[in-house]
Amino acid sequence: MAILKFGLYSTLGILAFLAPISIGGESSILMAHIKTFVIGGYLEWVKALIIAFSVVTIVGTSIGLVKKKFNDEILNEFFVADKVSSVLRILGSVMFLMVTFKFGPSAVLSDSTGALMAFELLPSLMVTFFIGVLLMPMLTSFGLVEFVGTLIAPVMRKLFKVPGYAAIDALASFLGDGTIGIVVTDQQYQKGYYTQRQAVIIATSFSIVGISFAAVVADLLKLSKIFGVFYGTIVISTVIAGFIIARLPLKKFKDEYYNEPILGENENRSFGHALKMASQAASKASEVEMIKDSLIKIIVIYITFIPVIMCVGTTGLIIAEHTNFFAIISMPLLPILNFLGFTHEVATQMAPAMIVGLSDMYLPALFIEGSSSELARFIIGTLSFSQLIFLSETGMILVNSKIGFSFLDAIKFFILRTAITFPVIYTIGIILVKFGILAN
Repeated sequence: MAILKFGLYSTLGILAFLAPISIGGESSILMAHIKTFVIGGYLEWVKALIIAFSVVTIVGTSIGLVKKKFNDEILNEFFVADKVSSVLRILGSVMFLMVTFKFGPSAVLSDSTGALMAFELLPSLMVTFFIGVLLMPMLTSFGLVEFVGTLIAPVMRKLFKVPGYAAIDALASFLGDGTIGIVVTDQQYQKGYYTQRQAVIIATSFSIVGISFAAVVADLLKLSKIFGVFYGTIVISTVIAGFIIARLPLKKFKDEYYNEPILGENENRSFGHALKMASQAASKASEVEMIKDSLIKIIVIYITFIPVIMCVGTTGLIIAEHTNFFAIISMPLLPILNFLGFTHEVATQMAPAMIVGLSDMYLPALFIEGSSSELARFIIGTLSFSQLIFLSETGMILVNSKIGFSFLDAIKFFILRTAITFPVIYTIGIILVKFGILAN
């Protein structure tokens, strides 16, 4: 019975997150199809839900700031945080209400700043998180983690110095959604699957925005005709970055567990042993408890993550739209880009695009889409994914996780990943130009 339970839920999880399915002529993972259906038919309901949670967040977090602690642990999880996080939550909720009901500064209400976040990104995130967190236990709690981890642990440990079951996190991110990948990594860390150091390596090496959004960016940059090469470059650069990051000191992050480890290392890597481990995990899993736990996690995300993403993302877009901040801080990159053979005009477009991704990963594509250089569009498009950390989403989710990530850590890892992946991507781009696949 346990084997059937493992097989059924794991198959459903793979179909939901990892297996591309063609519906209506569009090939994507099932979760993406569900998200498209909900956004397409029930967008106003989603917006109404965000309004409700914005009001709840403002009221609850304000009380939490004054009260410091509730008698109920769930209320503490919802509304009690440090002052910075609390202020960001309240500001983000207020910004959403401002955009929705059209009051406040035009810089916040603009279609390219607050309205972009409130009406395009946030509804998509709300639906993605709901579907992803609700369905994710099928991948992580019914034996698939143990099964895959047992079989490929030596490979994952050799390449990335992490347990084999981290492959599930990586696949869920690459083919699904990076934000879900981080949430899963955080959950697995808290359960005792990873040490703090391992959780950081996984979260900062594999949690890229998924293949469906990569297709959107490739289309915007007029690179859809070589999408396989486009996404292949993202994968190659990400794997190389993970290989290097796993070998850095990372002294702040210890090889210590959040809780007692629940999966000990075992030298037996046979298929039979993997199946035994998976069956044992499946037999202990309770569907009712999974649903209850997932719903609480969804509410936590809606109250703690979504408003912060709205606040930081809108602020970053305002800075990018109304100031020369990114152009100024990216000036040191101009001589490097000129040295690499890019004209001054193209280098001027590329330099801020390499930096602006820190605020939101969609901005680099918007900065470079008008460039005459196909190579430049290719480099910036793939780099924006490989950088991985952007404060409107993945960066703040990491900061709000239990992994121990700070705001400064997010900036450091953004710079680190840029420094590692840019040379890789540039080299691949030059090779593609030599073979006539890309135009310079």
